[in-house]
Amino acid sequence: MRTNSSGQAPVVLTSNKVGTYTVTASFHNGVTIQTQTTVKVTGNPSTAHVASFIADPSTIAATNSDLSTLKATVEDGSGNLIEGLTVYFALKSGSTTLTSLTAVTDQNGIATTSVRGAITGSVTVSAVTTAGGMQTVDITLVAGPADASKSVLKNNRSSLKGDFTDSAELYLVLHDISGNPIKVSEGLEFVQSGTNVPYVQVSAIDYSKNFSGEYKATVTGGGEGIATLIPVLNGVHQAGLSTTIQFTRAEDKIMSGTVSVNGTDLPTTTFPSQGFTGAYYQLNNDNFAPGKTAADYEFSSSASWVDVDATGKVTFKNVGSNWERITATPKSGGPSYVYEIRVKSWWVNAGDAFMIYSLAENFCSSNGYTLPRADHLNHSRSRGIGSLYSEWGDMGHYTT
Repeated sequence: MRTNSSGQAPVVLTSNKVGTYTVTASFHNGVTIQTQTTVKVTGNPSTAHVASFIADPSTIAATNSDLSTLKATVEDGSGNLIEGLTVYFALKSGSTTLTSLTAVTDQNGIATTSVRGAITGSVTVSAVTTAGGMQTVDITLVAGPADASKSVLKNNRSSLKGDFTDSAELYLVLHDISGNPIKVSEGLEFVQSGTNVPYVQVSAIDYSKNFSGEYKATVTGGGEGIATLIPVLNGVHQAGLSTTIQFTRAEDKIMSGTVSVNGTDLPTTTFPSQGFTGAYYQLNNDNFAPGKTAADYEFSSSASWVDVDATGKVTFKNVGSNWERITATPKSGGPSYVYEIRVKSWWVNAGDAFMIYSLAENFCSSNGYTLPRADHLNHSRSRGIGSLYSEWGDMGHYTT
């Protein structure tokens, strides 16, 4: 290229790609002389537009401190990144705070702002240049972790009998630090913390008011002690909340079913009034809690002359007192069932031995006994309470 009259050799450079370029000019007249300069190619602001707009993360906690970073990338009509251009941000919908309404693009063509908020919901933010080319992005604000100052756990009864019937209601409110309700429909439970009280039962969670962060459950128990209950959501203790319920010993219940005696069922509450060594009978399952059997209880006797085995079979081992108590203690908590034996008369069973009346009378009197009177022989063909034979049936059934 020849120089002009001013000694200059003008040249026009064009490029469709931004960047910094080195241009070299050389002159040769026996000796080569050259010089260099740099040319910076930038994007075309007149065609600038927001090519992409992203939020990271797109979901944040509505705690007014959790942030979502918004990045708008600006390009010109040829797809070149534009540095040094102002981008304008605006809240299109929802309730949140933009940390900056404008930002200048960096060398990568990116303008940055962020959002935070205290109200749950979805928000939409826009980004645009003076040349247009608007883009929008959505951010979701959800409730943050439960906050102790905004949440509560309480019960309507602090003391219960351990009978699986007496109950208390647990009432839980979970709100985050901004007062937003924590809404869940699963994963919540009430568990014991610290010393474990046996047989505490908590019902299924009532989620019907989860829209306001309210949850309920019913507590019963069958043991004794002070239970500390805490709310746990997906394995995480919520806001350090806890409540205590004291379980006291359940009142004993009276066995009011039947006993099986020599092929006949008689009422437990009045049987027996007559007794003898070797007598035995069975406590039926209708004496216990509904759905329970003798196998669900451990039996004990208050006197050595009465034996009760694991099946609820009662045996008079020898002549005893007129009163005795049998206790059935549940193996899985709840009230014990008690049965009081009140024997009015004691007899000696001769089994199938047979004597004429005079000999039998002499035998009994010589051993300090008396024969059964007529009122103890009456109704021997019908079973019931009050006489020896009506209560126990055929004496030959029992081992002498």
